[in-house]
Parts: sequence; C-alpha cells; structure tokens
Amino acid sequence: MPINEKYIEDFIENGFMHIICKSVSGSKLFKDDDNRFYFLLKYAQYSTGYLNTYAYILLDNHAHFLIKNTSSDELKSCLKSLSKDSLKTHQKKYLANQICFSEAVEFQMKDFFIAYAMAFNKKNERSGSLFVNPFRRVRVIDEVHLYQLVIYVHANALKHGICAEFKNYKWSSYQSIISEKKTILQREEILDFFGGKDRFEKQHQIQSQYFYTNNYQIE
Repeated sequence: MPINEKYIEDFIENGFMHIICKSVSGSKLFKDDDNRFYFLLKYAQYSTGYLNTYAYILLDNHAHFLIKNTSSDELKSCLKSLSKDSLKTHQKKYLANQICFSEAVEFQMKDFFIAYAMAFNKKNERSGSLFVNPFRRVRVIDEVHLYQLVIYVHANALKHGICAEFKNYKWSSYQSIISEKKTILQREEILDFFGGKDRFEKQHQIQSQYFYTNNYQIE
C-alpha cells in the first residue's frame, strides 16, 4: 500500500521533523539488544552533520526519532572535513550543488537503513527488505506540536504495551535526557524547552497517561 504523501515531507534546513521507520509486514527490526545497540551506533554515525537528535524510541517493529535538520552550511562544512575518497556519490553531488538539501538528507538516511538491514540480515540469516520504503517524515509545525511529540515518543512504550512504566524503558531517550551521561542528544535544549528537568519529568508523567489511555496518535 502506498504511503500518504503527507508523511513524506521534505527535509528543511534547521527544521524539526518526526521520522518513523517501520519494518515490512510488521516483522521484528530487533532480535536482541545487540541489534538495538548496533542500530543506535549506526544512527549516530550516519546522522552526524545531517541531523541533531532530541528524542527517540526503539520498538519491536518500528522506531521514532524527533530530530532537527542542520543547515546547508553545516552539512557542507562537515562533508568537506572528510577525505574525498570516503565521500559517497550523493555527498559529492551535494557539494557540487547537483542535489538539494532534502535529497542529501534522504539519501543519507536511506544509507543508514540499508547498512543496518544488511548487518541484521547477515546476523539473522535473513534475506530481503527490512524497512518500509519510503520511510515516514513529518514536519513539526509549532512549539505545541514539538512539546507533545517529545512526550508521545517516550510514551510509545506504554502505547504498545511493552512496559508498565515508560520511565524504565531502556530503549528510549528519556533516561539519557534526565541523566548526566554523555549523549548525542540535544539534552540541554530540550530540558530548557520544558522549563527544566523537574517540569520535564512532571509533564511526562501527566501526559503519558493521556496518550496511553486514549490511544492518541501524533504524526
């Protein structure tokens, strides 16, 4: 079934986006914690220079990311810092102004999904596509949308019945945000947006129950 075009929006410089990647036919994206660690490792590698990450969650057959695109200048500066021999074709095309910013980010994200799928298939003796293509990406329209989306992403573990307490779910960004451990997440910015860590935790506790009990859906 083709994906509705409203879920396939362009990547805009410095714009917030909600990215959702889903498995084909509802199959598992992760068989064990090693898969999940590898997925996040590859995400960190492939997103560098392209995206800044504010929230995420890994579920059995899909994952959510709340990200903010970098700017064209930032991306080009990042790519120029790499050796020319290591650049992929789409990166060379972007530096040569042969593709636009949105295409550059889309190609990079597709490379990320392909890299993970190849490793997953090899480890699990599997063949064929792993992710639904194209992957979903929806622009965040305002601060209210952003505010709700952060909580919605973290509350997804409740929504899908994976755990009884979202705060304890290992494979979301919630614990990383409230901790002081090193992270690629934009921790300080997201906590400031909520008005501090205490308010971040309080609002999550209140609104997560609403998303769970009402089966609320945020794009």
